[in-house]
Amino acid sequence: MTTTGSLEPLYKKIEAAARESGSGLVGFADLSPLKGILAGDATTFEFPYAVTFAVEIPKEAARASLNKPSEEMRSAYKMCNKKLKEAGEKIVQMLTAEGYKARYIDPAQRVNPEKLLGPISQKAIASLSGMGWIGKNGLLITEEYGPRQRMGAVLTDMPVTRKAKLIDNQCGDCTACIDRCAMKVLKGPEFKHHPESRDLVIDWAKCGVYEAKLIGDGSKPEMACGRCISVCPFSKLN
Repeated sequence: MTTTGSLEPLYKKIEAAARESGSGLVGFADLSPLKGILAGDATTFEFPYAVTFAVEIPKEAARASLNKPSEEMRSAYKMCNKKLKEAGEKIVQMLTAEGYKARYIDPAQRVNPEKLLGPISQKAIASLSGMGWIGKNGLLITEEYGPRQRMGAVLTDMPVTRKAKLIDNQCGDCTACIDRCAMKVLKGPEFKHHPESRDLVIDWAKCGVYEAKLIGDGSKPEMACGRCISVCPFSKLN
């Protein structure tokens, strides 16, 4: 990734703020390639750029979900979301202080809960920043953590002058996530950077119903599946 322009000091301040809040990965993206993709909130396209950041899901939580849903994975999601919100709020304050527009996109927000659809694709934004690629499990996969991360994003009009190099899909012939998916919702399409449609990758409605069941009504501890994270070789659990 090459850097140019006088905004570099601000980029470095943003990176530092995100890392202070627990984000292990930080990137910057030009969102113009996302025009036309399915988004839960069309107003997100009013922002031409984004800062994206990711918090690692601990290996212990992923191991707990290798064979069955776990409370550990749900707790890990919540821990990550808390750190992402803290980072997002810091970045929004930083950008607005510099005179830019900024809007935090919470990874837990669902515009369409039944289809697990958020305001805009966090994974697509992160992949455009060169952070990783979209895998056969429909998740962002990074060199550092595999699919073991949750992402947040701040949409902004701060120009992104860093040139990101997109990472090609490296899943190869591996079908571990497809073979071991508890609900058999993964479809395994072939694509290089980003699928033409999220529905080509996952039966989101079926996955959403399963997630809602695992969260429950509060009468039992909340759980999460996460098997498509845990069984991925890039998660490096061994």
